Amino acid sequence: MGYVVLIPLLPAIAFAALAPLPRSVRNRALGVAVAAVATSLALSVAAFLAVTTEAGHGADVAYHASVVFAHAGSAELGFGLLVDPVSAVMLLVVTVVGLGVQVYSLGYMHRDERRGWYFAVLSLFTAAMLTLVLADNFLQLYLAWEIMGLCSYLLIGFWHEQEAPRRASIKAFLTTRVGDAGFAVGLLIMYATTGSFAYDTVLGGLAWAPGAATAVALLFLFGAMGKSAQFPLHVWLPDAMAGPTPASALIHAATMVAAGVYLVARALPIFEASGVALTVTLVVGSVTALLGGLLAAVQHDIKKVLAYSTISQLGYMFMALGVGGFAAGMFHLVTHAFFKSLLFLGAGVIIHAAHTQDMREMGGLARHLPVTTGTFTIGALALAGIAPLSGFFSKDEILTVLLHEHQYVAFGVAIAAAFVTALYVARLWFRVFTGPVQSEGLREGHAEMLAPMVVLAAITVALGFASPAFGEFVAHHGEWPAPLMALTSTGVAVGGLLLGWFIFGRRSRVLNTRVIKQRTGPLYDVLVQKYYLDLTYDYFIVQPYARLASGLWRFDAGVIDGVVNGAGALWRQVARLGALVDARAIDGVVNGVGTAVRSAGDRVRRIQVGRVQVYQGLMAGALLLLMTWVIVKGA
Repeated sequence: MGYVVLIPLLPAIAFAALAPLPRSVRNRALGVAVAAVATSLALSVAAFLAVTTEAGHGADVAYHASVVFAHAGSAELGFGLLVDPVSAVMLLVVTVVGLGVQVYSLGYMHRDERRGWYFAVLSLFTAAMLTLVLADNFLQLYLAWEIMGLCSYLLIGFWHEQEAPRRASIKAFLTTRVGDAGFAVGLLIMYATTGSFAYDTVLGGLAWAPGAATAVALLFLFGAMGKSAQFPLHVWLPDAMAGPTPASALIHAATMVAAGVYLVARALPIFEASGVALTVTLVVGSVTALLGGLLAAVQHDIKKVLAYSTISQLGYMFMALGVGGFAAGMFHLVTHAFFKSLLFLGAGVIIHAAHTQDMREMGGLARHLPVTTGTFTIGALALAGIAPLSGFFSKDEILTVLLHEHQYVAFGVAIAAAFVTALYVARLWFRVFTGPVQSEGLREGHAEMLAPMVVLAAITVALGFASPAFGEFVAHHGEWPAPLMALTSTGVAVGGLLLGWFIFGRRSRVLNTRVIKQRTGPLYDVLVQKYYLDLTYDYFIVQPYARLASGLWRFDAGVIDGVVNGAGALWRQVARLGALVDARAIDGVVNGVGTAVRSAGDRVRRIQVGRVQVYQGLMAGALLLLMTWVIVKGA
């Protein structure tokens, strides 16, 4: 299985090949990026099949290779590739969605002047996520994690000429860096405790002390909260919708936001050794699932509805992991990756057709966008948890594991979040696809945009039936949903859909949004203001930081620069005085001596006339003077 190294390497090579090219050449070489990801997908399928055959259906590791490139004291730092059931599944998810996004982008971005750079960054992003899921140690995972953070900054701010994408990219980068700092500290504590970053050492039966396990697990959780947009570090994700829609599908469905869930799943033995960390994970997931769903229910921007929906569904995954439901959390990650990327791609077609992201300016699209309507409906019903679509099976597993672990409060929260999910799904669907047409010139998307959506819709329809097999594959335990639980979850979802139809779907509406606003009063305002978290962060963090930066700038300009400039001016005056002394005194003395010598030489030269009589006279005069001096001295 040496070909495994090519899975992340090929997209990385595509980036390295495209990035240095001139824009005009790069824009014509998009096939390089698409071919690289397509080949990675083929190799990922081969790796997945190898796991199912060589590893005894998930019993062991199918492939593991590493190379040491540095030493830190007695520790070895290396690059390793690990193919086991979890990484094999994630390889398929990343490459399938990654290829779909790239093919879709051929149509979506075909008029953009910088599309070549967009495809290059998509390739690097995909390579980083593939490296993350193949990593055999937490340090390598962290390095790939940071590369993804850089790529998300570049993709969210791709249209940097506009204010919103530029600010959104900075917000995403800084918010996720807060969580990444916790992840980094957790790595240091892990190394200090175990002397290693390797999975087989750290997770392979090591007896963790509860205190150390709690510290590492909570710090890892903090990093995952930033990447996976968990409350209260979720604020970056809705603003990140300012980037290109297909990039949103990749970032917010299958890669970056999934990385946090993957980290917690990989490190779950440490969380279990702690106990406390599991409880915190459950609480964080529960709060995020419900609050994120409520925020999605009041949004008017179609992409922000999907963004808050993503936050809520990630909360579901954390809830499952918080009670040790590894298979349930991972299965919902997989199903969500496919149906949510389908919804994002469908939103891209809708935005292209309606020339707006505001659902209040849409309507009647079902008659003009039949393929998009059909595929989007499949994704929406999967999100709502309607059987037999994949979202039903994965959400049902989470509800089952919560009930099995006697987490009744969390179960109630999950049921409430499921109801809210179905409600905002109905609100979105009826506002966009029914009612009077509010846009002109509506037409279906390009073939290269529709084809990935059809494939993702087919996967969404079929994937749920693999639920028991998935559980056996990754956790050696899988079963079909219990009939009573299936009826309960389906009834909740249908109830949410019916309420959504009652409010938003009927032509003769008894209720409308204005009436809802009036009846809910302050609650609606709290949701519209996003629980005032952005305002709170702005007031207590952003503005004080801006004032501090402004004060430091004034101190630097007025004091530091004043001292430096004053010292420079003083030294200039000292140098000027030195130059004056040198010119007037030192040079004056030296020049005076030279002038005196030259004058004396001129005078002495005059007695050199070349006549013997003159020289004799001088000698006689000198002798006379000498004799006179002797006589006077002797007397």
